[in-house]
Order: sequence, then structure tokens, then C-alpha cells
Amino acid sequence: MGGRGGRFRRRSSRRLAEAALALIYTGVVFAAPTPVVSLNSMLASPPTSGYVPDTESSGTPIGSFDASEYAGAVGDESTLKALSRDGFAGGFGASWTEQSSGRALAELVVAFAGGDGAHSWLGTARAAAEASTYYQGSITAFGVGPYYGVRYSDPKGPSYAQVVSFVKGNDFFTVGFISNADDLGNSAALQAKKQFDFAPADSIPPSQWPEKLQLLAGGMDALKLGAIAAVTLVVLGFLFSFALFLYVRRKGSAAVDAKLLVDGKVQPPDG
Repeated sequence: MGGRGGRFRRRSSRRLAEAALALIYTGVVFAAPTPVVSLNSMLASPPTSGYVPDTESSGTPIGSFDASEYAGAVGDESTLKALSRDGFAGGFGASWTEQSSGRALAELVVAFAGGDGAHSWLGTARAAAEASTYYQGSITAFGVGPYYGVRYSDPKGPSYAQVVSFVKGNDFFTVGFISNADDLGNSAALQAKKQFDFAPADSIPPSQWPEKLQLLAGGMDALKLGAIAAVTLVVLGFLFSFALFLYVRRKGSAAVDAKLLVDGKVQPPDG
């Protein structure tokens, strides 16, 4: 009874451990992280108090938006596929108009599931920006991490724009100014630096990023393999010891039988 009970307990413990490992592994691979920081709190204020918040969109999203709404504003169906591939997790936009000049400022933040997704989208957005008919060249910004900056112009408007987009943590930011005159100077670069400094390090903790969780899952696989190897060594050690025990026992029995045979010839047992 005791032997069977011991085997049952060991099997139950093993099944429980395997079930727990499966649950953890499943959670690691398939959990979908969401921002823990409110995206509407991550945008910097305009450069001066003369900017008044817009209540209607003039092309860029205002308020919370999903991947479909963002793709509709900046691209097409292929854009939506790219956002989904990169792990779009949420977005928020805002815009303001300077009353004295009519200059417009637009800002938005797009949260991705991880840093890799944000950097991937930065490359996609840059390629699209530089392919625009109105693209007039790049602009330089300092202290904003991975970024790109572009200048647009449409003399027929007339309309001029400067846009800087960058990544911080798992978040993608865009800051853009639009003016009816070619008078923007380095406005976008300065506002981008303000936005970069204002934004938190990330909206989703790095420990929840897919690329980090994949490493963890890989480590768990390695741990599982290590455990299997350790158990295998123990089992092999036990089998070797048991085989050695049987060998020694057989040798001992053979020696005793031989002694009895020899002694029997010299002095047979009584009776």
C-alpha cells in the first residue's frame, strides 16, 4: 500500500507541476498587455497659452482612437495590417490652434505592446512620410531618442508643415505644426524635445513586452529541459546502482554456493 501511495503522490505532484508550467507558459506567450498609464495624460502642452484646443479633427485624430481609426487617418488597409503586426495597443491625439497666427499644432501618442513594435512602426511611418508628394526634406531634432523629422510644403495652399516622430519605451509620438506661411523655424524640433521630456519612460512595463516574455518563455523551456536532464541523471544513477547491487549479490551467491559445494565434498551435511 505504501509503495503504491508513494507512486500516486509522485505522479500527482508531477502532473500538478506540469499543469502549473503549462498555465504559466500559456500566460507568458498569449497575454495581451494594455497601457498602465493613461494615454491622455502623456501629451505635452502647447508652447504658449495662445493655443486653444480644437474640438473637431482637421485630419489628425482627437481623443482616443483605435487601429482602424488611426489607419484611416494616416494610411490604408496595409497600414492597418502593419499596426496589427506591430502590436497596436491604443492611441490618443489632440490638436490646438494659435489664435493670433492660425498656426496649428497636432500631437498624438500610439502605444504598442512592446518596444520592438514601436520601433518597427517608426520605420514604417518614416518610409510613408518620405514618400509623400509634399515631402521637402528632413529636419533635425536633438535629445529625442530614435526619431525622424520631415518638412512638407504645398505652395498652392499655401500650407507648410513640420513633423517630428520618435519612440520612447513602447510608445510612438508625433508632433506637428502647420502654418499658412513658411515661418515654422525649429518649432517642431523644440516641441518634440518638450514632448520627449514630458512623456513617461513607457506606458507598458518592459516586463510585459512580448519580446521580454518570449525570452522568459525560452528560459522556462531551458529550465524544463534542465529539470528533465536532472531527473534523467537521477534515474540513470538509480538504475546503475541497482544493476551494481544485483551484480554484487549474484557474485556473493555464487561464492557461497561454491563454498558449500567444496565443503560438501569434504564434510557432507549431517543426516
